[in-house]
Amino acid sequence: MIQETFVFFTSQWAYVLLVSFTTRLLYNYFQRGLWRVPGPFMRGVSSIPRIFSVYRGKSHDDDISLHRKYGKIVRLGPNLLSIADPAEINQIYGIGTKFIKSRFYELSSAYDDEGLVPDTFVLTDKAMHTRMKRNASNAYSTNGLIQMESWIDPVTDRLLLKLHKLAGQSVDISAVLKDFAMDSVFAVTFGRDFNYVEEGDVLKMYGILETVSDYMAIFGQVPWIHKFLLARPFVAKFMFGEGGGDKEMFQLAISEIEAAKKKQSEDGPLTFLQRLLLNQSKDPASIDDREIMTHAFGNIAAGSDTTAIALRAIIFQLLKHTDVYEKLSEEFSTLTRPVKFADANKLPYFAAVIQEALRLHPSVGMMLARLVPAEGAEICGHNLPGGTEVGINPWVLHRDPEVFPDPDSFRPERWLLSNTDEEHLRVMNRSFFTFGHGAHTCSGRWISLMEIKKIIPTLILEFDMKLVKEGEYGFKNRWFTPQHGLFVQFTPKA
Repeated sequence: MIQETFVFFTSQWAYVLLVSFTTRLLYNYFQRGLWRVPGPFMRGVSSIPRIFSVYRGKSHDDDISLHRKYGKIVRLGPNLLSIADPAEINQIYGIGTKFIKSRFYELSSAYDDEGLVPDTFVLTDKAMHTRMKRNASNAYSTNGLIQMESWIDPVTDRLLLKLHKLAGQSVDISAVLKDFAMDSVFAVTFGRDFNYVEEGDVLKMYGILETVSDYMAIFGQVPWIHKFLLARPFVAKFMFGEGGGDKEMFQLAISEIEAAKKKQSEDGPLTFLQRLLLNQSKDPASIDDREIMTHAFGNIAAGSDTTAIALRAIIFQLLKHTDVYEKLSEEFSTLTRPVKFADANKLPYFAAVIQEALRLHPSVGMMLARLVPAEGAEICGHNLPGGTEVGINPWVLHRDPEVFPDPDSFRPERWLLSNTDEEHLRVMNRSFFTFGHGAHTCSGRWISLMEIKKIIPTLILEFDMKLVKEGEYGFKNRWFTPQHGLFVQFTPKA
């Protein structure tokens, strides 16, 4: 009798759980009319297919395939919609948009003793975001870059010395370029670096950044886990604070702030830090010490990895396409060493090569997620309720054949007005999402471009380069898309 009762209640509970589970899945699919948005049935039912796609590191390929099958708007998860229509860019990302960053970004929040560190990468407070962008704008201006440029030259010289020592060998320069990018951005920011170009890849910060990238990419797809982790700031504090940061770097920042405060003149070379401290001395209310540190480490945390990704993408494409390599080498013949940013920045074909390489391999491989405002919005012909998570993935938009004909081909000429009509060129530039769009466009892109426009000509002027072991080249997409296996042989020019 007891056994029969137990079996009865067990079967009833199993039935209740099954009904509850099925009801939940059906709710996910039909919630707020999102079932009308095209996409695979299972994507609307559960986040698991999306999680698996991200875990495999190939979600960008999956997203591209889904858009080619279903069109300009695709449901990737129960409350996650991917958009691939240039006509919707301004509504979602424009300067006056009511769409705000989704909670996905909050997973990278950093905490110190005063609480949440204000960071333009995660801020949804538009007034504060605008103020923080403004208080550092002159550090990213053309004049600001020129004053910082000389800090990159010693790092470049060390890189050339290392490559001369490795001449004739097959060198995996994936890590070498990462070290160069990190040393350069440290030098520009603080006036000092850790000489990782010479000593090798020993930077603990990268282990932390890769962990954070994985953490954001995977757990950001699961709403209930997302909320659970956000309620526990010790997770972010461990990642970025005393439990996970590199103390040597923070000590460097503190010591360099004290040293930089002694510089009162704007003449001569300036570091990024000195520029911000001069801003503070003129108007103390415009920027405080915590914001200065946020800007400084934002350069390092985001700028170094993305610059390394860009450098790998450019070099890989140049060495695969010898005709482009030769044409670019001819354009570089007007330059002298050390290469000046102002001179390299005038070269139109070089600008087109950079644009095309970064179109094919953006540093971010997942959508730049936003929340539909409370009053809802019409996107791609669908009336979407407030709170729906939407966004554009640079990898998807950059392979739209209507915007970029023959999208998988490397064709720098497409960016030249002599090969493309003016209106279509405007559409392409508006659809170029490597650095984001609108108010949240990456401020540090100019520092990254300065590094790129100095080192690429320098390498081509100094060496004949040859791509070897092409099949080893690849990457895993976990928000950032860092490549591995870029084997190059360097032969010094006479």
